Amino acid sequence: MKNVIAMLAATAAVGLATSAYAADETSQAKASVNYKDNGGYDSSRNAENTDANGTTTTSSEKVDVDVDSKGLVKKTVKTSDTTDPKGLMNKKTDNSKTVYEEKDNGGYKQTTTRTHKDANGTNVSYKTVTDVDVDKDGNVTTTAKTEKTVDPKGLFNKKTTSETTKTVNGQVVDEKKTSNQ
Repeated sequence: MKNVIAMLAATAAVGLATSAYAADETSQAKASVNYKDNGGYDSSRNAENTDANGTTTTSSEKVDVDVDSKGLVKKTVKTSDTTDPKGLMNKKTDNSKTVYEEKDNGGYKQTTTRTHKDANGTNVSYKTVTDVDVDKDGNVTTTAKTEKTVDPKGLFNKKTTSETTKTVNGQVVDEKKTSNQ
């Protein structure tokens, strides 16, 4: 009996401590999905949370899927994540957009753009384009190009690097790297 009472007292103490900590936090979330006549859909999700330290985190995502008359899919996904600690000039934002398009030959093209801006005002962006083609013999050719741009706050100090890789059936046949640094 003593063990049961001690266990109940410990559980109550932990529960009260958790409730007191959680009282300093706020959270909100919304989501929706709308279906299209062509088999595609639109969806969105938004969330916001403020923790006990006053840091606000927001997140959103929008998805748009279309299906054409051949059954090929085009999908666009946009996301945004922001962290804003209590205080001034310390907000960080990350955004991304991905567009995926299927091709008639079984291949696809995917373009992803990601951007980040830190509290110092430095913009960093990545753009990756992946193009996959399948020929009539079933050979798969993939070309992937990634371009990174770093633009610190100020004038004429942008740096860009680019990397391109081409593969055929998984074997690298060409690689190129360029930079303006």
